[in-house]
Amino acid sequence: MRNARKVRFPNIEVLMRRLNSILAAAILLLFMIHGILGTLTMVDAAMIITKHMARFMVVLIVIHTVLSCILTAKALKTWKVTGAPYFKENTLFWARRISGLAIMILIAFHMISFMSTTPGSFTLPYFGGSLLAANILLVISVAVHVTTNVKPMLISLGIRSLKPRVGDILFVLSVLLVLFIIGFIIYYFRWNTI
Repeated sequence: MRNARKVRFPNIEVLMRRLNSILAAAILLLFMIHGILGTLTMVDAAMIITKHMARFMVVLIVIHTVLSCILTAKALKTWKVTGAPYFKENTLFWARRISGLAIMILIAFHMISFMSTTPGSFTLPYFGGSLLAANILLVISVAVHVTTNVKPMLISLGIRSLKPRVGDILFVLSVLLVLFIIGFIIYYFRWNTI
C-alpha cells in the first residue's frame, strides 16, 4: 500500500475553461454558417431559414455565458483576495467581458428583429434604422469578442503553432463579418423600398 500512486483529478476550473473553449469553437462555426445562410436570404440569393440551428446556437451561447460568468467571478474573487486587480494591465480581460455582454444584449435585438416574418416569404414586419444599427453593432461586438478570444481559445484547445491559425481565422472571419454587414444594409434598403 505504501507504493500506491495518488490519483490526481483535473482541476475543475481547467475543465470549465476547456469546455468553454470547445463551446466557443462550436458557436463560432455555427455563427459563420448562420451568418452566411442568413446573408444569402437577406440579399434574396437563396431562401434558407436557419431557425433550428440558431436556437441550438443560443443554447450553446447561454451555456458559454454561464461558464464565463463563473470563471469571471473566480477571477474577481482572486483579485479581491490579492488586492491587485491591475485594471490597466487587464484591458483584454475587460474587452472580452464587455464585448460578451454587448453580444448578449444585441442578440436579443437580433432575435426580435428576425423572429417574425410574413408567411410565405422572408419579409419582416419592420426593419428600420434602429434594427439595422443594432445588428451592425452585434457584428462589431462579435468581431471584438472573437479577436480578443481566438488566441486563448486555441491555446486552451491545445493547438500548436498559433500564428498562422490565428491569422487565418481572423482573416476569414473579417471577410465574413464585412459580408454580414453588407447583407444587413442591402436588406435594410430592400425593406425600405418595398
